[in-house]
Amino acid sequence: MYVYINKPAEMGIRTGIALFIVILLSLELKGQPAGSEPGGPQQVLYPAGISLRYSMGAFALTDRYISPERYDGVLPNYYIAWARVHNRYLYHLSFAIGQSEKISNYNVTTRVLNFRLSQGFLYPLRAAGLFRKDLGLWIGPTTDIFYYVNHPKIAVSGFDYTNSYATLISLGFRGDGIYPLSGRFSVRTSLQFTLLSLGMRTVDSEEDPGPGVKFLTPVSGLNTSFELGIHYDPLRWVSLGLSYRFELTRITAWDDMLYASNGGFLELKFRF
Repeated sequence: MYVYINKPAEMGIRTGIALFIVILLSLELKGQPAGSEPGGPQQVLYPAGISLRYSMGAFALTDRYISPERYDGVLPNYYIAWARVHNRYLYHLSFAIGQSEKISNYNVTTRVLNFRLSQGFLYPLRAAGLFRKDLGLWIGPTTDIFYYVNHPKIAVSGFDYTNSYATLISLGFRGDGIYPLSGRFSVRTSLQFTLLSLGMRTVDSEEDPGPGVKFLTPVSGLNTSFELGIHYDPLRWVSLGLSYRFELTRITAWDDMLYASNGGFLELKFRF
Protein backbone atom coordinates (compact mmCIF):
# COMPACT_ATOMS: atom_id res chain seq x y z
CA MET A 1 0.00 0.00 0.00
CA TYR A 2 1.66 3.23 -1.10
CA VAL A 3 1.23 6.60 -2.73
CA TYR A 4 3.80 7.87 -5.21
CA ILE A 5 5.58 11.14 -4.51
CA ASN A 6 5.60 13.88 -7.13
CA LYS A 7 7.30 16.57 -5.01
CA PRO A 8 8.18 14.77 -1.77
CA ALA A 9 9.85 17.58 0.09
CA GLU A 10 7.33 20.33 -0.62
CA MET A 11 4.02 18.47 -0.75
CA GLY A 12 4.54 16.10 2.18
CA ILE A 13 5.75 18.63 4.72
CA ARG A 14 3.15 21.20 3.66
CA THR A 15 0.39 18.62 4.09
CA GLY A 16 1.61 17.65 7.56
CA ILE A 17 1.98 21.24 8.75
CA ALA A 18 -1.41 22.23 7.30
CA LEU A 19 -3.19 19.38 9.10
CA PHE A 20 -1.41 20.19 12.35
CA ILE A 21 -2.43 23.87 12.10
CA VAL A 22 -6.06 22.98 11.34
CA ILE A 23 -6.19 20.84 14.50
CA LEU A 24 -4.66 23.59 16.63
CA LEU A 25 -7.06 26.22 15.30
CA SER A 26 -10.03 23.97 16.14
CA LEU A 27 -9.06 23.52 19.78
CA GLU A 28 -10.96 24.81 22.80
CA LEU A 29 -8.52 24.61 25.69
CA LYS A 30 -9.74 23.60 29.14
CA GLY A 31 -8.09 23.71 32.53
CA GLN A 32 -6.29 20.57 33.71
CA PRO A 33 -7.20 19.50 37.21
CA ALA A 34 -4.33 19.09 39.66
CA GLY A 35 -2.94 15.60 40.07
CA SER A 36 -4.20 14.30 36.71
CA GLU A 37 -2.28 11.47 35.10
CA PRO A 38 -0.24 11.82 31.86
CA GLY A 39 -3.21 10.46 29.93
CA GLY A 40 -4.93 13.77 30.68
CA PRO A 41 -8.43 14.40 32.00
CA GLN A 42 -11.61 12.99 30.48
CA GLN A 43 -9.89 9.57 30.19
CA VAL A 44 -7.85 10.39 27.06
CA LEU A 45 -5.12 7.86 27.86
CA TYR A 46 -1.87 7.37 26.00
CA PRO A 47 -1.69 3.76 24.73
CA ALA A 48 1.54 2.56 26.33
CA GLY A 49 2.98 -0.78 25.24
CA ILE A 50 4.99 -2.45 22.47
CA SER A 51 4.29 -1.68 18.79
CA LEU A 52 5.23 -3.65 15.68
CA ARG A 53 4.90 -2.02 12.26
CA TYR A 54 5.37 -2.81 8.61
CA SER A 55 5.24 -0.11 5.94
CA MET A 56 5.56 -0.04 2.17
CA GLY A 57 5.81 3.40 0.64
CA ALA A 58 6.99 5.38 -2.33
CA PHE A 59 10.56 6.59 -1.93
CA ALA A 60 12.56 9.34 -3.65
CA LEU A 61 16.26 10.15 -3.29
CA THR A 62 18.63 12.78 -4.64
CA ASP A 63 22.25 12.42 -3.52
CA ARG A 64 24.61 14.84 -5.27
CA TYR A 65 27.65 13.11 -3.86
CA ILE A 66 26.76 10.35 -6.35
CA SER A 67 24.68 12.10 -9.00
CA PRO A 68 22.25 15.02 -9.45
CA GLU A 69 19.69 12.57 -10.84
CA ARG A 70 16.66 11.52 -8.83
CA TYR A 71 16.24 7.86 -7.87
CA ASP A 72 12.90 6.45 -6.76
CA GLY A 73 11.07 3.22 -6.04
CA VAL A 74 9.37 1.35 -3.20
CA LEU A 75 11.07 1.07 0.18
CA PRO A 76 9.80 -1.37 2.86
CA ASN A 77 10.38 -0.48 6.52
CA TYR A 78 10.21 -2.50 9.75
CA TYR A 79 9.59 -0.76 13.05
CA ILE A 80 9.45 -1.64 16.74
CA ALA A 81 8.59 0.80 19.53
CA TRP A 82 8.06 0.81 23.28
CA ALA A 83 6.24 3.41 25.40
CA ARG A 84 5.66 3.54 29.14
CA VAL A 85 3.63 6.00 31.21
CA HIS A 86 5.23 7.34 34.39
CA ASN A 87 3.70 9.63 36.99
CA ARG A 88 4.09 12.93 35.12
CA TYR A 89 5.50 11.98 31.72
CA LEU A 90 5.69 9.28 29.09
CA TYR A 91 8.95 7.65 27.91
CA HIS A 92 9.18 6.32 24.33
CA LEU A 93 11.84 4.36 22.45
CA SER A 94 11.69 3.23 18.81
CA PHE A 95 13.86 1.63 16.14
CA ALA A 96 13.14 1.48 12.39
CA ILE A 97 15.08 -0.03 9.50
CA GLY A 98 14.46 0.10 5.76
CA GLN A 99 16.32 -1.49 2.87
CA SER A 100 15.83 -1.94 -0.87
CA GLU A 101 17.99 -2.84 -3.87
CA LYS A 102 15.38 -1.70 -6.40
CA ILE A 103 15.65 2.07 -6.12
CA SER A 104 16.42 3.18 -9.67
CA ASN A 105 16.91 5.92 -12.21
CA TYR A 106 16.13 4.43 -15.62
CA ASN A 107 18.65 1.57 -16.03
CA VAL A 108 20.80 2.41 -12.99
CA THR A 109 19.81 0.92 -9.65
CA THR A 110 21.09 1.57 -6.14
CA ARG A 111 20.93 -0.21 -2.79
CA VAL A 112 19.60 1.98 0.00
CA LEU A 113 19.83 1.14 3.70
CA ASN A 114 18.73 3.34 6.57
CA PHE A 115 17.90 3.03 10.23
CA ARG A 116 16.46 5.41 12.81
CA LEU A 117 16.77 5.20 16.58
CA SER A 118 14.63 7.60 18.58
CA GLN A 119 13.96 8.11 22.29
CA GLY A 120 12.49 10.85 24.40
CA PHE A 121 9.84 12.09 26.80
CA LEU A 122 6.28 13.31 26.26
CA TYR A 123 4.43 15.58 28.69
CA PRO A 124 0.66 16.12 28.64
CA LEU A 125 -0.74 19.49 27.65
CA ARG A 126 -3.98 20.93 28.98
CA ALA A 127 -7.22 19.20 28.02
CA ALA A 128 -8.64 20.34 24.68
CA GLY A 129 -12.08 20.18 23.10
CA LEU A 130 -12.48 19.39 19.40
CA PHE A 131 -15.93 18.93 17.81
CA ARG A 132 -17.55 18.29 21.22
CA LYS A 133 -15.04 15.62 22.19
CA ASP A 134 -11.78 15.67 24.13
CA LEU A 135 -8.44 15.64 22.37
CA GLY A 136 -5.34 14.38 24.19
CA LEU A 137 -2.11 16.24 23.39
CA TRP A 138 1.48 15.45 24.42
CA ILE A 139 4.76 17.17 23.56
CA GLY A 140 8.38 16.73 24.61
CA PRO A 141 12.07 16.54 23.67
CA THR A 142 13.61 13.72 21.62
CA THR A 143 17.05 12.49 20.64
CA ASP A 144 17.49 10.71 17.32
CA ILE A 145 20.12 8.85 15.36
CA PHE A 146 19.65 8.57 11.59
CA TYR A 147 22.07 6.49 9.49
CA TYR A 148 21.96 6.18 5.71
CA VAL A 149 23.92 4.30 3.02
CA ASN A 150 23.53 4.71 -0.75
CA HIS A 151 25.43 2.17 -2.85
CA PRO A 152 24.76 2.54 -6.60
CA LYS A 153 25.45 -0.43 -8.84
CA ILE A 154 27.89 1.42 -11.10
CA ALA A 155 31.11 0.01 -12.51
CA VAL A 156 34.25 1.80 -11.23
CA SER A 157 37.98 1.32 -11.73
CA GLY A 158 41.03 1.35 -9.51
CA PHE A 159 40.48 2.71 -6.02
CA ASP A 160 37.35 4.68 -6.95
CA TYR A 161 34.18 4.04 -4.99
CA THR A 162 30.60 5.28 -5.21
CA ASN A 163 29.22 4.68 -1.73
CA SER A 164 27.55 7.60 0.04
CA TYR A 165 27.06 7.74 3.82
CA ALA A 166 25.29 10.17 6.13
CA THR A 167 24.58 10.23 9.86
CA LEU A 168 22.57 12.69 11.97
CA ILE A 169 22.64 12.67 15.77
CA SER A 170 19.90 15.11 16.66
CA LEU A 171 18.02 16.91 19.40
CA GLY A 172 14.45 17.91 18.63
CA PHE A 173 10.84 17.67 19.72
CA ARG A 174 7.83 15.45 19.17
CA GLY A 175 4.11 16.15 19.51
CA ASP A 176 1.39 13.46 19.66
CA GLY A 177 -2.39 13.75 19.55
CA ILE A 178 -5.18 11.21 20.19
CA TYR A 179 -8.82 11.88 19.33
CA PRO A 180 -11.29 9.17 20.48
CA LEU A 181 -14.10 8.33 18.06
CA SER A 182 -17.23 6.29 18.70
CA GLY A 183 -16.82 2.73 19.93
CA ARG A 184 -13.26 1.42 20.03
CA PHE A 185 -11.87 3.65 17.28
CA SER A 186 -9.53 6.63 17.63
CA VAL A 187 -7.55 8.97 15.38
CA ARG A 188 -3.86 9.41 16.25
CA THR A 189 -1.27 11.81 14.89
CA SER A 190 2.40 12.56 15.52
CA LEU A 191 4.87 15.21 14.36
CA GLN A 192 8.63 14.99 14.95
CA PHE A 193 11.19 17.67 14.06
CA THR A 194 14.93 18.08 14.66
CA LEU A 195 16.36 21.36 15.98
CA LEU A 196 20.13 20.79 16.28
CA SER A 197 22.20 17.94 14.83
CA LEU A 198 25.73 16.62 14.71
CA GLY A 199 26.11 15.55 11.08
CA MET A 200 28.61 13.19 9.48
CA ARG A 201 28.86 12.84 5.72
CA THR A 202 31.01 11.21 3.06
CA VAL A 203 33.59 13.76 1.88
CA ASP A 204 35.88 13.63 -1.15
CA SER A 205 39.09 15.09 0.33
CA GLU A 206 40.48 15.84 -3.16
CA GLU A 207 37.55 18.10 -4.08
CA ASP A 208 36.20 19.21 -0.69
CA PRO A 209 38.81 20.17 1.96
CA GLY A 210 36.08 20.82 4.53
CA PRO A 211 35.48 18.57 7.58
CA GLY A 212 33.28 15.52 7.40
CA VAL A 213 31.64 16.34 10.77
CA LYS A 214 29.61 19.52 11.38
CA PHE A 215 26.94 20.97 13.65
CA LEU A 216 23.75 21.46 11.66
CA THR A 217 20.62 23.56 12.07
CA PRO A 218 17.24 22.71 10.49
CA VAL A 219 18.36 24.75 7.46
CA SER A 220 21.49 22.67 6.85
CA GLY A 221 20.37 19.32 8.30
CA LEU A 222 16.67 18.54 8.75
CA ASN A 223 15.09 15.25 9.81
CA THR A 224 11.31 15.24 10.25
CA SER A 225 8.29 12.93 10.09
CA PHE A 226 4.50 13.18 10.24
CA GLU A 227 1.86 10.49 10.93
CA LEU A 228 -1.92 10.37 10.78
CA GLY A 229 -4.04 7.24 11.14
CA ILE A 230 -6.98 5.41 12.61
CA HIS A 231 -6.72 2.75 15.30
CA TYR A 232 -9.09 0.05 16.50
CA ASP A 233 -8.93 -1.66 19.91
CA PRO A 234 -10.66 -5.06 19.64
CA LEU A 235 -9.43 -5.96 23.14
CA ARG A 236 -8.23 -3.93 26.10
CA TRP A 237 -4.64 -5.06 25.53
CA VAL A 238 -4.49 -5.13 21.69
CA SER A 239 -4.65 -2.28 19.17
CA LEU A 240 -4.65 -2.39 15.35
CA GLY A 241 -3.70 0.62 13.24
CA LEU A 242 -3.76 1.77 9.62
CA SER A 243 -1.86 5.03 9.10
CA TYR A 244 -0.14 7.38 6.69
CA ARG A 245 3.47 8.43 7.30
CA PHE A 246 5.71 10.99 5.63
CA GLU A 247 9.47 11.20 6.27
CA LEU A 248 11.94 13.81 5.05
CA THR A 249 15.69 14.07 5.60
CA ARG A 250 17.59 16.89 3.91
CA ILE A 251 21.29 17.73 4.30
CA THR A 252 22.83 20.75 2.56
CA ALA A 253 26.02 21.32 4.58
CA TRP A 254 27.93 19.19 2.03
CA ASP A 255 26.79 17.86 -1.35
CA ASP A 256 23.01 18.08 -1.11
CA MET A 257 21.09 14.98 -0.08
CA LEU A 258 17.29 14.73 -0.08
CA TYR A 259 15.62 11.57 1.22
CA ALA A 260 11.81 11.32 1.34
CA SER A 261 9.24 8.55 1.72
CA ASN A 262 5.49 8.74 1.56
CA GLY A 263 3.09 5.88 2.26
CA GLY A 264 1.11 3.80 4.70
CA PHE A 265 1.81 1.28 7.45
CA LEU A 266 0.06 -1.42 9.42
CA GLU A 267 0.55 -1.54 13.18
CA LEU A 268 -0.04 -4.17 15.86
CA LYS A 269 0.25 -2.92 19.43
CA PHE A 270 0.23 -4.87 22.69
CA ARG A 271 -0.88 -2.54 25.44
CA PHE A 272 -0.06 -2.68 29.14
